[in-house]
Amino acid sequence: MRKKNRPIDQTDSSIVRFLQNDCQVPLDVLARKLRIPKSTLHYRIKRLENGGVIDGYYAKVNALKLGYDYVAIVLVKARYGPHYHERVGKKIASIPGVWAVYYVLGDFDFIVLIRATNRDDYMSKLEQLSSMTDIERTSTQIAAKIVKEDPRVDI
Repeated sequence: MRKKNRPIDQTDSSIVRFLQNDCQVPLDVLARKLRIPKSTLHYRIKRLENGGVIDGYYAKVNALKLGYDYVAIVLVKARYGPHYHERVGKKIASIPGVWAVYYVLGDFDFIVLIRATNRDDYMSKLEQLSSMTDIERTSTQIAAKIVKEDPRVDI
């Protein structure tokens, strides 16, 4: 049985907001800013992690600085079948350079976001994608300019 999502209170919201902006802030500094005991902060963070609200911590890397300035949005039509969205979604997600896969409803089945270093790198990734037996067709949009990318959630 699936657990219901439990709303978080104002203190939890503040903790998540701070951690999204700087997950390396020392607990004592954050506790002072939030005006709560360090032990309470530690307990709440652990509860948010265990509850899946905080799903992990990572360094925000500037892909452009690493040469990944070719961004493609690929619309994918897959062959329909039992649980195809799970099976095909996992295959697509395993392609290096694919950084997001969304199963969607409508004319296409998936929206796939790909980062590549250049057109040849992208074409290699597209070839891996389109050669899958479960893929019927794709349609690609190339991002001319990145206006905004932000994985944080507004709380």
